[in-house]
Amino acid sequence: MALISQAEFARRQGFTKGYVTKLVKKGIVKLKNGKVDSVQAEQAMKANADPVTLIRSDQSTDLAPAQPGAVDFVTDRTMREAFKAKMAKLEYEEKSGTLTDAAKVKQDAFKAGRIVRDELLAIPDRMADVLAAEDDPRKVGELLQEELEAILNAMALP
Repeated sequence: MALISQAEFARRQGFTKGYVTKLVKKGIVKLKNGKVDSVQAEQAMKANADPVTLIRSDQSTDLAPAQPGAVDFVTDRTMREAFKAKMAKLEYEEKSGTLTDAAKVKQDAFKAGRIVRDELLAIPDRMADVLAAEDDPRKVGELLQEELEAILNAMALP
């Protein structure tokens, strides 16, 4: 039976002196002549401890993950909550219009590129007769320029 001060008991246990005082007020730790019986105090604290706290503080190997790469419950729950938060953020951004589906963007870009390509490839067929009738190279250049501008203006976003 070793009687020690509350401050010394707190230091040995890794508690604050205020916590030990709280335990004394609750009646968990009993004082003898103003000193703490460390053996009795430790037994009383274990008897009144929350079972969850005992499991978390227990460092036995049977609670450790059995396989390499396995995660414990707390880590798994943290990871799951972080995933839920990220998914909620993505859903919010998608519904608010700040996020767009990448596949849809690729599909729309492909369609736009295909339209531009088809329009440009159609120029020779549309303009062949008109350009063949022209003798002035400057007029041929102007006609091609007008045709290209007409195509690009027709495809411009509203």
